[in-house]
Amino acid sequence: MGDTLLSLHRMVGRVEVGEKPEILWDHPELEPLYVRLEREFEIRERKLALERKLELISRTVETQLELLQAKHSLRVEWYIVILIVVEILLTLYELFVRSG
Repeated sequence: MGDTLLSLHRMVGRVEVGEKPEILWDHPELEPLYVRLEREFEIRERKLALERKLELISRTVETQLELLQAKHSLRVEWYIVILIVVEILLTLYELFVRSG
């Protein structure tokens, strides 16, 4: 789960594929070249595919976290039930020992 979150962070943090490079602000004559390369390498389609994959990873991690939390909650509930049963048994024991 941690590896998945780390890869998600790395992929999002390193590159914003949808933005044009800063060099185009300084050299607008390179815009046609950038547009041609963007079409040639299918940058938009690849960006959409990456976003879908990252969304799937995020949902998977959320589901795993929910399952872990539910498992932890169930364990805590069992501990509470056991403590209640022990308390009842101790109370019954005291009642029978004092009355007997």
